[in-house]
Amino acid sequence: MIVLTPIGYVHNACIESQAPELIKKEISEIEILPDYAEGLKNIEQSEYLDMVFVFHQEKQTELVTRIRTGEKTGIFASRSPRRPNHLGITTVELISREGNTLRVKGADALDGSPVIDIKYCDTSLFEQHYMHDSIRATSPRADIIRNIIDNDTRELLLKAAQIHGHICPGLALGVMGATRVMQQILTLGDDIRDYILTVEMQNCPVDGALFVTGCTPGTGRFVMGNPGNACFYVRNKAGKGWRVALRDSNQAYINKNIPADLSPAERGFRTLKLDVHQLLQFEKIK
Repeated sequence: MIVLTPIGYVHNACIESQAPELIKKEISEIEILPDYAEGLKNIEQSEYLDMVFVFHQEKQTELVTRIRTGEKTGIFASRSPRRPNHLGITTVELISREGNTLRVKGADALDGSPVIDIKYCDTSLFEQHYMHDSIRATSPRADIIRNIIDNDTRELLLKAAQIHGHICPGLALGVMGATRVMQQILTLGDDIRDYILTVEMQNCPVDGALFVTGCTPGTGRFVMGNPGNACFYVRNKAGKGWRVALRDSNQAYINKNIPADLSPAERGFRTLKLDVHQLLQFEKIK
C-alpha cells in the first residue's frame, strides 16, 4: 500500500479548471507545512523547481484521452489530469522565499492543490531541443495553441504568412478574429475538432482564420459559403459558436491609423496593434 502525505499546499487566484497556460501566468505561493520546512534549506540557490502535486478537483480517470490539439492518445502519453492517481508535475520558476512559503511562477496547479514533493530542476534539460521536437511531432499545433493562449498574434501572423505567401492587413484581420474565437473555445475546454470554419469571403482574412483554427479542407472542417458576406463562422456540430464579420469601416480605420506609404508587411504588423473591435464585429451564436 502506498500512502502519499502532502508536504504543503498551493495558493493562487485560480479556483476553477482552465487552460494550463492561463494558470501558469499567475504567481503562486507554495506553503510548505512546518514539519517539512527544514527541507527548504538552500532552496534559494535553485532557479527552477519541479513540483509534484495532486489534481484535487479531478474525479474522472481515463486511459485514452483527447488532447487539446485534437489527437487521441494514451493517458501516459499526455498531461491530462484524468490520470489513475491524479498526480501532476510542473516546472516552476522560483521568485522568492519567505520562511516556509515559496513564491513561484509557472505552476499550473489550482488553488488548494496538495503538494507531494518539490525537487531541484536540472535546467540543462531545457537545452535538449530534440525533446521539444518530439512534442511537435506528436502534437504539431502545440506551438500554435500556445501562441493563441498568449495572444501572440505577431507570431501567428508570421506563421500564417508561410501558407498565405505574404503579410498584409487582411491576413492580420483573419488572424486577429480567429485568435479571439479560439481563445473562447480553449477557455471552455472544448475540442476544436468539433468545430467547422465556414468562410463567406474570398480574400486575405480567409487564410488567417484557416491557419489559426486549423480548420482546413483536408480535415473536412472547412466550408465555403457565400463570398459576398464578408464574414466567417466557427461553429460546432450543434451550430453554436461565433460569427466574425469585417466592419464596413475597417479599411478607413486602418488608413486613418497606419500610413499608406508603409510596406504591406509593416501595415500588417501595425494592424495587430489596432483596436480589434473597430475592425471586426463578433457575434456569439447560441
